[in-house]
Amino acid sequence: MTTKETSHGTIEISPTAIATLVSHTLKQTYGVVGMATASRASDIAATITRDPHRGVDIRVEDNNIEIELYVVLEYGTRIASVATSIINSIRYTVEKHSGLPVKSVAVHVQGLRISTPTEK
Repeated sequence: MTTKETSHGTIEISPTAIATLVSHTLKQTYGVVGMATASRASDIAATITRDPHRGVDIRVEDNNIEIELYVVLEYGTRIASVATSIINSIRYTVEKHSGLPVKSVAVHVQGLRISTPTEK
């Protein structure tokens, strides 16, 4: 749980709330077609439970947020460009909405997928 003191009182933000914000932002980022997990076993469990925070790991230390993402990208996109876009979008959105600094965002590309079939 992260806390932030304001003139009106204390605000507590759970890692789950931050993960929800990150998941929503990822779904809107160009080139991202899906989420994955760090391992195959946890991927199966996340699929069965339909975990909305699949592929998002949040750690909070001294009110600094560390985010690890496991993503599946669109085949044919520039991986480095999409990863940079993800990092910038996530950092901006989380800092804007939580008011807390993001220490790091790590993007792990777990696979590539063709999202729309091409005609021959």
